[in-house]
Amino acid sequence: MNTIQRMNPIRRMNPTPRMNKIVPLLQVSSIADTMGYYQDVLGFALDFRWPDEGEPKWVGMSRGDVSIMLTIDLGTSSAPFIAEKGNGVVLYILVEEVEPLFEELTSRGAIVVQEMHDFGGRRQFSIADPNGYVIAFSEAFR
Repeated sequence: MNTIQRMNPIRRMNPTPRMNKIVPLLQVSSIADTMGYYQDVLGFALDFRWPDEGEPKWVGMSRGDVSIMLTIDLGTSSAPFIAEKGNGVVLYILVEEVEPLFEELTSRGAIVVQEMHDFGGRRQFSIADPNGYVIAFSEAFR
């Protein structure tokens, strides 16, 4: 019997549904401005938008295997249990070649909040989007 089965016998009897992927949904002040930043500066492509016509209220974007969704500010950031946009959350993206990506994004005008540096034996840097969300790019864990 392996360790996982000994530690969690209930899971063998009641297998849980598999989770496939996490896609962050960020509330933003302006979807149009934020989409522009993700497309023009970060190189993301638009996957979907809703509604199809008029001012978008929800969009999905991706670059490679990394996906993100943006939505209008629903006004929930003023609720006492919800932090301000971007506070306490870092989107951490693992990449194969971090230094060329740093050069690409900075040449396009990325908002750099942490220059390229060594951390935990890996090279990484961090940027912010126009809403204050921090995105860290790091070499993959080995």
